Amino acid sequence: MTTTHGLRRTTLAGATVAALISAGACSGFFDVPNTNQPNLEDLTTNPTRAKLSGAATGLFAGARGDIQGLIWRVGSLGREGINLSGNNQPDYLEPYFLSTLVGSGFGGALWGGRYAHIRNINTYLTALDKVSTAQVSDAEKAASRGLANTLKALAFVYVIETRDSLGAPVDVDVPITAPLGPFVSRDSVYGYVIGLLDSAQTDLGRAGASFPFTIPSGFGSFNTPSAFLEVNRALAAKAQVLRATAAGCGVPCYTAALAALSSSFLSSRPADFTTGAYFNFSTGSNDVTNGLSDPLGSVNFYAHPSELADAQLQPGGAKDQRVVDKITAATDTQTVGGISEIPGTDKFTVYFTGGQADPGHSIPIIRDEELVLLRAEANWFGGNKLQALADIDSVRIGAGKLTPTTVTIASLDSAFVKELLYNRRYSLMWEQGTRWIDARRYNRMGDVPATPPTGGHVAKVMPIPDNECAARGLLVNCTPLNP
Repeated sequence: MTTTHGLRRTTLAGATVAALISAGACSGFFDVPNTNQPNLEDLTTNPTRAKLSGAATGLFAGARGDIQGLIWRVGSLGREGINLSGNNQPDYLEPYFLSTLVGSGFGGALWGGRYAHIRNINTYLTALDKVSTAQVSDAEKAASRGLANTLKALAFVYVIETRDSLGAPVDVDVPITAPLGPFVSRDSVYGYVIGLLDSAQTDLGRAGASFPFTIPSGFGSFNTPSAFLEVNRALAAKAQVLRATAAGCGVPCYTAALAALSSSFLSSRPADFTTGAYFNFSTGSNDVTNGLSDPLGSVNFYAHPSELADAQLQPGGAKDQRVVDKITAATDTQTVGGISEIPGTDKFTVYFTGGQADPGHSIPIIRDEELVLLRAEANWFGGNKLQALADIDSVRIGAGKLTPTTVTIASLDSAFVKELLYNRRYSLMWEQGTRWIDARRYNRMGDVPATPPTGGHVAKVMPIPDNECAARGLLVNCTPLNP
């Protein structure tokens, strides 16, 4: 069976809707009975309010799919942490030793699941367009489209963050038997993402007071169309900032980011730094747990030694509070393959509760502390350097308990970037692979330690999966933009 971004050949045609609904039947989100297992044709030819509600539940579960894999895989590439579990050598050998990752192994991950999720969203949107207004009103349809396209944009962000200069297909809303959509450039992917988010903004702005389905509790108070719009604008701001550097958009993108932030939930008060949208997990029946909430005595995920070594000191001599809050000594250490430079001696407690591992702990999608740093970046390169430095200090002092930055408005851009990336690294540590992504977009890959010093490498991108290359008649490690 060949699995590609378009889910062609003999793949998920009949199972798509079952996945849409059954994927959401998890108590971490909410339980949805799936007694009839409707197929693709049933949802798209005979959509009902109940079927669409169940399908929407599946979209939330799909958005959450493999987020844990993204964090530890991209986190490994950026030397935030390392997976030393068992004898699964590719999970540490590939990200630490190969300059070109393997498209059938570690490097081929974080692709097929995202495109399966995108196809499910497209199926949902097709059915939504066909359901009668007697079942789902126009205002409810607008709300549903706005949320679905926001989740679709988020999926494409995850794809392009990992493949970057290799590009990705975006024209995938086609029949399963149609030719594969072409790869487009990194800039085009970001442009498409922003277009989706802006279209969703329009829909959410003309939606009614509520969604025609339940929103997972991880979204907190962002559970109405008007409130969810603030999450949409937060994601739009992030996409604009990523595009500004990764695709060379510059000032126009930073200006657009600031406009989006003004309509987001940005607060900048330290007490609000954790406010945001989150993915749910639970130990409930049919749900999945947060496997990154790793007990101190396990031998799975460890913090990279550089995370402690590079942390600045508080005035009293303690490490940056973000390190104090997120990393602690392991009770069971591990060194795999005799590689002393990457020992497992410290564990992440990012997803702990009350100091204890918590398999139901949520994972942030985007939160206020990140928005403050996005605004700092956009303002510095947009010309408002005083506000940029004020935002940097808000995070340094409020989250890190550090002294104010020594960067001034007269400092070189390089000094500001170093300060910015330090704070993004520690504020977002083990949440979304920030260190690796930022190092690449600012051409500072040399900042990521190629440990061990002999034979160690830091790959710049994750490759296109081998099965995607094969489906296009290309060899492994293909570059469809430049075949």
